[in-house]
Amino acid sequence: MGAFPVQVAALMFPTSSFLPRFALLASLVLLAMPAQAGSGEAQAAFDRGDYIGAYKEWLPLADKGDALAQLRLGDLFAQGQGVTADDDMAFKWYLKAAKQGNAAAEYALAGCYAIGRGTKRDPAQAFEWYRKAADQGHGQAQFRLGASYAHGTGTALDYAQAIVWYRRATAQGISDAQVGLAFLYLMGNGLEQNYGEAAALFRQAAEQNNPVAQNMLGYLYAEGLGMPRDYAEAMQWRKKAADLDLAEAEFDLGEMYEKGQSVPIDYVAAVKWYRRAAAQDYGPAKESLNRITSRKPHAE
Repeated sequence: MGAFPVQVAALMFPTSSFLPRFALLASLVLLAMPAQAGSGEAQAAFDRGDYIGAYKEWLPLADKGDALAQLRLGDLFAQGQGVTADDDMAFKWYLKAAKQGNAAAEYALAGCYAIGRGTKRDPAQAFEWYRKAADQGHGQAQFRLGASYAHGTGTALDYAQAIVWYRRATAQGISDAQVGLAFLYLMGNGLEQNYGEAAALFRQAAEQNNPVAQNMLGYLYAEGLGMPRDYAEAMQWRKKAADLDLAEAEFDLGEMYEKGQSVPIDYVAAVKWYRRAAAQDYGPAKESLNRITSRKPHAE
């Protein structure tokens, strides 16, 4: 059947890569904002890779209360650009900017609370800061808020609210929100179960190179849910996800080669993909490696 349950769990909890990933998003958000006095030199330094120079320009602005400069200092400390990476300092500057109502900083601060970077992990605080950013139209925050409601993380489980926020983020083209909403349709949580709607949303996200969506589209093709069963399409989408290092997709490809779905049975290829997934500490792949190397047939 593939790795569907694991992928649901993966959407519930942010990973340790979340904060550095956010810093790039925050930078992109900043570039679309009006420049503050003196910030042009800092941005120019940053753009040419002079992170130390950017830090020196942004620090006095941040000390004077410039929220955008405070946000950028948080980014620099989060990524270790021009300064030694320091989660505590990143949290400090994100908090200062967030208290001034900067949506990108509110989102970053929520991420810190969500995974315990620079502060104690606090899902309830993460939820509150995601809400603040979401209320200002921050698309990724809207997705995270929806996910919090969908899984009861930091707040009570509420599928109706999850749907509201997923849809708002989806309207902004946030692929993770498309995936979240697709799972609700797939499982019939808060919505009437509809494999066709789930498939359409997974496809939208997959076309944005979302690896979970790509592998889930492969899952639907392999199982014939919302579309005719088509192992060739399933393999195509799972390979796209595997190319983005999604362990579940690597495992699913291993199963397809072992079972001979869309291709002749190929134990060498199966072992190759199981090993790639196992290298990411993916439990089912380790079990399959042990079984296949012992030459035990795959249980259908």
